[in-house]
Amino acid sequence: MATLLERAIHRMRPPGSSHLRTFTSLTAASQGEAVLSMLSLVVLVRLAGTDRSGQLIFVQALSSVWFLLLDPRIEDAAQRYVPIEQQRSGQGSALFVCLLWWDVAIGVLASGVGLLMVLAAWLLGLATGDLTLMLALSLVSGGAAASTGAAGAAFALAGRLRDLGRVRLRCAVLSFGLSLGGLLAGGPPAYLAGQCAAAIVTAVVLGMLSLRTISAHIGPAVTRVRLPAGLIAFTLKASAGTSVAAASESGVLTLAGFLGGPTLVTILKIASAPGRFYTSLISPITSMLYPRLAQAAAAGEPALIRRDVMRATLMLTAAGAMALAVVLPVAGDALGLVYGAPYVQAGQTAGLLLGVACVKGGASWSKVLPLAMGRPVWRIAYLSAEGVLLLGLLLIADRVAPDAVRTSLTFGWGALALAVLGTGFWITWLQRLTKVGGR
Repeated sequence: MATLLERAIHRMRPPGSSHLRTFTSLTAASQGEAVLSMLSLVVLVRLAGTDRSGQLIFVQALSSVWFLLLDPRIEDAAQRYVPIEQQRSGQGSALFVCLLWWDVAIGVLASGVGLLMVLAAWLLGLATGDLTLMLALSLVSGGAAASTGAAGAAFALAGRLRDLGRVRLRCAVLSFGLSLGGLLAGGPPAYLAGQCAAAIVTAVVLGMLSLRTISAHIGPAVTRVRLPAGLIAFTLKASAGTSVAAASESGVLTLAGFLGGPTLVTILKIASAPGRFYTSLISPITSMLYPRLAQAAAAGEPALIRRDVMRATLMLTAAGAMALAVVLPVAGDALGLVYGAPYVQAGQTAGLLLGVACVKGGASWSKVLPLAMGRPVWRIAYLSAEGVLLLGLLLIADRVAPDAVRTSLTFGWGALALAVLGTGFWITWLQRLTKVGGR
């Protein structure tokens, strides 16, 4: 490992202008989304209060868990198999169109089934009218957003991630305006209605642009295409890994709603804001690494993969250290200023969860490396263990801590320890993973 680190440092070069422009565009989009999401949460908490905000956050988390179970997240398979099909038969564009429509159909079906379940709960008296309405709106939003991942894959395949960044930012501004307008006009249900409308518009815009982009890049879809061998199995494994990863936050918030009610949900949501903001800052690096790693794996160049991975680790470790140095001294005061005096105590938890994001960020390539190497089972196994441990940590914290603030603080310490162990695991097993995928 020491030799590998020395080689990575020795060979480090400044990224090219094209990479910098792509990173800038994606970062602007992710940071814009993060800032607008944080501002929406601030206004929501200020205007609706802790209990009402916590109920809305719980509804969104519950809806997210539903789509984690039913959305196959075809974007990973599209990025891996469309180039392969294009080389094999020249029908990569037809395969992408097929995958996109499958994604849309599955999202609509998942929304429909969820709405029927919500209606049944309302008819049986298990949910109030207000809660039923918010759940229904969240499900429609989730169904509309289900296809945006596959649509975004077209931009990655065509090398036009900068265009994707610009579109995402505009759609985020639209969602921010509609949701806050709804909040001011009709409270939390109207807030979700605004998000729902924006999600539908975003899905339509990204879908149309993705079809144009893939057609311009590799040609129009002129015929039907059979699904390549192995695509379904790969999709199921990759989807399971992505679902488990996303369930870490949604699952924790959902469990927090059952354990500590709206107060604990709101505290954890607010305390995780700095960590989410940092993650959104570095997430474009992962988006840019995936196609590079996949191409290197296809060419059988494990040394190139390890070089890119170690470069990313060095840069992200330095970025994480700087983020912690800037945020930790002011976290409590900043949360109190933004969200109100009752949330000053959440500053310690926010610092811990930011530490979790920074530590995990050093190995953020672990999100895409197993997929690029054709080994999604590695990712599923790791993320499943991590998700179960996080939920277990929250259960333990709820048992040993006397109130919501101390529960969140105890959970934060456990999550930080788990992040350190997880990052160590990926770095230790990097050599073996790249050898397995490259053989």
